[in-house]
Amino acid sequence: MAKHLRRVVAIARRRLQPPVALLFGVAIQLAAPGARRAGVFTKTPSAWEIVANYTRGWVLFGHTSKGIYGLEWHRFPQRAVITQETAHVPKKLLYVQRRQKLEVRFNEDFEAIVEGCREGRSGWLTDEAVNAYRQVHDLGFSATVGTYRDGRLVGGMWGITVGRVFTIMSMFHTEDHAGSLAIVAVAERVIAGDQWSLVDFGFLTDNSKRFGASYIPTDKFCEVIWQSMPSVS
Repeated sequence: MAKHLRRVVAIARRRLQPPVALLFGVAIQLAAPGARRAGVFTKTPSAWEIVANYTRGWVLFGHTSKGIYGLEWHRFPQRAVITQETAHVPKKLLYVQRRQKLEVRFNEDFEAIVEGCREGRSGWLTDEAVNAYRQVHDLGFSATVGTYRDGRLVGGMWGITVGRVFTIMSMFHTEDHAGSLAIVAVAERVIAGDQWSLVDFGFLTDNSKRFGASYIPTDKFCEVIWQSMPSVS
């Protein structure tokens, strides 16, 4: 892990202004890797802190239970992922894809997609969490996939992306299959070796299984992130 810490700081120093690089190096040590969750806090972490801790397997969530509002770090023991070797697109969805003819756009309408994921729901995607991830988006460490009907957003997802790894944070749809077809578009990119080498669904569900997802240890997930980063000479 020490070698990984040195590597990420080196990348930051090479690509970023010195004060930001220093913050990136400090932020990566915020949460102990052996823990499963950290306590609730109210101060919004910087985008660099969120990205740095993500590379160690920590994910930031909004917290609202028992009348306590704030933010909280979580680290799960496993992650459900697809890779170029395991990704699969169900034949049924290929048929739906041809029939529905929805337009798919990457990295557009971040705000609209996040709001779509919040519409009619309560839970971890609180105002505080959105504000935090908006900073991550502004920094360039987020990705969106939207599906459109005649120019109108009808489904999609957003998440964190570092190197060639993409973690899906939340999804929504207002039209049948609009969310699934967004996943199809992502899976097709993984299969083609384009943009992402690994996509993280978080949890293994019937939906993620049909795209070829399986669990890997979070430590292995972190290794893949490091290995997918540009090399530092």
